[in-house]
Amino acid sequence: MRGWRQFLVLTLTSLALAASDATWTSPATGLSLPLTILAPTSPASPGALLPVVFYLENLAAPRVGTDSDEAIIRDLRAAGHLVVVLDYAHHSRARTPTLEQDLVALRRQLQQKSLLAGQPIDPAHLFIVPSGHRLLRDVVSYRDDARTLALDLIYPSHPARPVGAVLEFSCDNANRMGNFSLDFCTDTLLPIAASEGLAVAMADHPVAAPYQGLDPMPDSARKAKAAVRTLRAVGSALGLNGRIVPAGFSRGSGMALLLATTLDHPEFDGFGEHPGIDSRVQGAVVMSGRFTYLDLRPDDKMIPRYEKAWGTRSDHRDIWRAHGALDYLTHPTVPLFLTINVTESPDALHQMDVLKRRLQELSSPFECQPELEPRGHRMPLDPAVLVPLHRYLQGQLHATDHLETIHPARP
Repeated sequence: MRGWRQFLVLTLTSLALAASDATWTSPATGLSLPLTILAPTSPASPGALLPVVFYLENLAAPRVGTDSDEAIIRDLRAAGHLVVVLDYAHHSRARTPTLEQDLVALRRQLQQKSLLAGQPIDPAHLFIVPSGHRLLRDVVSYRDDARTLALDLIYPSHPARPVGAVLEFSCDNANRMGNFSLDFCTDTLLPIAASEGLAVAMADHPVAAPYQGLDPMPDSARKAKAAVRTLRAVGSALGLNGRIVPAGFSRGSGMALLLATTLDHPEFDGFGEHPGIDSRVQGAVVMSGRFTYLDLRPDDKMIPRYEKAWGTRSDHRDIWRAHGALDYLTHPTVPLFLTINVTESPDALHQMDVLKRRLQELSSPFECQPELEPRGHRMPLDPAVLVPLHRYLQGQLHATDHLETIHPARP
């Protein structure tokens, strides 16, 4: 009897929510879009917060996944997600570089609790999934005595052709999909890349909370490469082509660069859940961050913290060098995409200048698109940056005849 009562309550709640005639004002299109809230169909524990999936239907970009929306939404609900469906009716502005406006607005309204007010939502698990994509959560990449690292993967379900993946390292050391950090950083990179037909994954930052601005080596490199290998191993069964471009902003930027500068450093391989898989990447999106500790501004406020952790730079230069992603770069690497806001801190602007200068000295290919709109320490929203950024991702992640699909590690 108790089971039937729970089933009846859940069913009635689901029907009530699904039948609600709600709309949401889209900044990108200027229209009021139909919004449907669908409760999970698996019972949650009493008082538990619900993970939320915003499922974006009928976008302007071509749909790559071939599974139906009905099947995907059914499975999301069965897995315990509250699903919020937005129907864009193929509006021409429902893709990059304008759809980003809506993603920022959704996260901001959720953070301000002006959207889904009264719903028991989990702010650490808010996902934006485009039509035709599925969500695979908590894919473990690395385990040690203190912590288990994982990633969340959004991928086109049974894609018409194999696709590449963008791997971002979270700026939230406690909750990789925490809405606060994604809202604060205006981070739209992964859901937009997914809406353009790619697979995307958010990985735990190698350093556990609380973050102190230090990325211990070699531990950080081992964990970052473990995330790449895990994504490649899991993706091989999901229609991915094995090509991966890491991306990072702020504390995640050094991790993305590290993967591009340590392609030929086997000492960081062989760790994590899939030690036999290749850890090479096919590019990197590097935004504002720290890349070397051997070339800092004299007034950099972090120098005392580095000295406390590593000793003075003059006496322990090798230690300082070992912690800088850029200082592993001794010859040309994969093409990089660089971007930074022109009103970033002087320290961050200096680091980007040092990175560009090193790449130029080595004749290593890169594209740099600074964001001119004064927004400070934020990820870009300017179409002048977004258009070339997503063009770069498509170019690096599309397998061609002369750049074959990546398979398990080289002998």
